[in-house]
Amino acid sequence: MKRLFLFLTVLLMLLTAVPATAVEPFHYENTTLGFSLTVPSLPMEEIAVDESDTRVDFYHAPSQEKYGGLIGSIEVVSPRSKFFSEEYNNLAHQVLAMGEDRIFLWKSPGGGVDSGGEVLEAFVTASSTLSVDNLRKHLVPLRPDTLPILNTQHHLGYLPTKDSLVRPDTPLTRGELAEMLYALLVADNKIAPCEDQFSDVTNSTCAHAVNYLASYGILSGYSDGTFRPEAPISRAAFAASLHRCQFSPPVGRYGDTPDFPDVPSDFWAAAYIHSADTLDWMTGYPDGLFRPTGEVTRAQAVTAINRMLGRDESLVSTETCPNPFTDLDNDHWAYRNVLEATGTLIEMPEFVDKPLPEETTAYYFANETDGWAISNSQLCRTVDSGKHWKSVGKPLSFTVSDLFFFSDHEGLLLGNDENIPCLLLKTTDGGETWNDFLADSAVQSQHLPMEHFATAKSMLDSIVTAELRLASKDSAFLTIWYHPYESNYVRDFSVAKRTVITAKELHSIGTQTLSKTSSTQLIK
Repeated sequence: MKRLFLFLTVLLMLLTAVPATAVEPFHYENTTLGFSLTVPSLPMEEIAVDESDTRVDFYHAPSQEKYGGLIGSIEVVSPRSKFFSEEYNNLAHQVLAMGEDRIFLWKSPGGGVDSGGEVLEAFVTASSTLSVDNLRKHLVPLRPDTLPILNTQHHLGYLPTKDSLVRPDTPLTRGELAEMLYALLVADNKIAPCEDQFSDVTNSTCAHAVNYLASYGILSGYSDGTFRPEAPISRAAFAASLHRCQFSPPVGRYGDTPDFPDVPSDFWAAAYIHSADTLDWMTGYPDGLFRPTGEVTRAQAVTAINRMLGRDESLVSTETCPNPFTDLDNDHWAYRNVLEATGTLIEMPEFVDKPLPEETTAYYFANETDGWAISNSQLCRTVDSGKHWKSVGKPLSFTVSDLFFFSDHEGLLLGNDENIPCLLLKTTDGGETWNDFLADSAVQSQHLPMEHFATAKSMLDSIVTAELRLASKDSAFLTIWYHPYESNYVRDFSVAKRTVITAKELHSIGTQTLSKTSSTQLIK
């Protein structure tokens, strides 16, 4: 008996000493379509895959004997394909990433028990890894300007006018919206012929714009094959179009409680309306209603579009700007936004014809003779129209994207490095030394979206990009685009906070440190 007990004890010890076989996490790779997917929280044996030349379906199938609930699908289509223009209206299709010759769409079955419940959530969470870590490195276009993207860099007019009339309070038509969005998109293929998709736009001035936008699913027509370019655009359709021209699904958290009493949760554009309201592009009326079937005036439309682009001109005085429109009062509620949308607020000239140093990444001319430039990370100065350039101060250790001088002594540099997407430095000695403009607490609260974040670090981590642009001789626009919440998409929405920096503020530098690195580390 003792021998048997001893044998069992030893056997038990041996068995417990054998390490358990680790569960293999789910991993899938498709070299034909050019993506891979890993879901660490799911075992390999519980996921079944069905492949085709353009599509992969994922199923939750613990038994592997038969397919269980559909988790979701990744479908790959070509830009401007018939599928894309017809099916993108379906909110179940979400753009994961875009390349020069392909678009990756994620199609969700809609959640619920049939789709695997928590399993679906694991896949949705993994889509961030799919899009950012895998798709992006495979989809860097050889010519990125062949895909339509919104022009957020140049402030050109996009609102059509005629005979000194801007008609700010007239309902915006569907054809006018097409022309406006088309004007805001940048792509090399915009002039290429487009297939006629609607029976009533062939001879219209907006025909090419309508067909082009429809080929990307940005605009759609009616079931009878018409587009109805002269019909007013509804507020719901307008909100949807603002999102679709960015090739991203609406963002935000959607619960069962409607944001507006007249927009039920199952309304076709409820997600778009919620997102537009969250991003402050569009708002409801004082009575708490959104009125989704109501009309959008031209003034309301350009205000929303300017907010989407970060081009709200209400921050700057227009006293010196002439009003060329006979039907636009100077006290109109959207006066500045209308002037911006028509291109009336002209940017100050930058004298681009002046000779610049080699490897110039940013420059600014205050007048015909005085200019500054960043060449090989070194600030250079000219006082003879670019004939001769002199180095000023020490080289910088970050990439400069925008440069602006208020005077011979006071200026700003905007840039970024691999760790910090927004670096803003100021000088009061002509560029000999630079300090962190965003270090002062008062400056932070004025120019950064601090109120939306628990910590300064989380706010800094949310910044996507920034832009510094002239507003006047004594002021500059600072626009910061940031993610208001976590995102899973490569081409995602960002919110713009726009403020004006004046020369007076350059003397408001404090001692607090906000940046992830000190100002001294930014100088080589």
